[in-house]
Amino acid sequence: MRFLFPFFTIVACAVGCRLCAVAANEDSDAPGEDSSTGLPAQFAKDYLIAGSTVSPDKKFAVIYPTLETEETAEDANKPERIKDHVVVLQPFTVLGELHTKYPYFQNENHGGISAEWSDDSSVALVTLDGKWGPHDVFLLEFRDGKLTRTTNVLAKAHDLLSPDYRKSKAEPYNDVFDFIFDGEDGPVFKLDAPIA
Repeated sequence: MRFLFPFFTIVACAVGCRLCAVAANEDSDAPGEDSSTGLPAQFAKDYLIAGSTVSPDKKFAVIYPTLETEETAEDANKPERIKDHVVVLQPFTVLGELHTKYPYFQNENHGGISAEWSDDSSVALVTLDGKWGPHDVFLLEFRDGKLTRTTNVLAKAHDLLSPDYRKSKAEPYNDVFDFIFDGEDGPVFKLDAPIA
């Protein structure tokens, strides 16, 4: 009898943990969550759909590498192999790459990815966040199911402000960025109205 109680406790814990694991897996496929559900096999192994980037019509999204894919690229000393892609979800098609020095990957420290969309899903503002504010902000324009133009608005804003920054003779923010974009009251770059 003495040994039965620990045995039942161990079995109960094992069953409970199994049920928690099943529930966690079901939650990861919930709408708006990042998941590989729906991706073709060659992408599902290495990429996740960023739930925060899915268009209102559920047609477009951004996919990003899993942590394992990023670590494999890092171990091979080829971090340039990881990329964030703009995709059509059904039927799955890669429309293009977000050309960035800092692609987002799963569980990136201080990183993040999000998108704001026009109501008709023709325009998106995709932000790749980092420790010191956005690393890149892309304006994506779509027409007839295709990505027609990608503009890195953060890079353009940086280029416009750089002459004034140099004239100010201010110290660089850090070793990586001369100056940063940071909004205390919310995002610095925001999609306020559809682009005509």
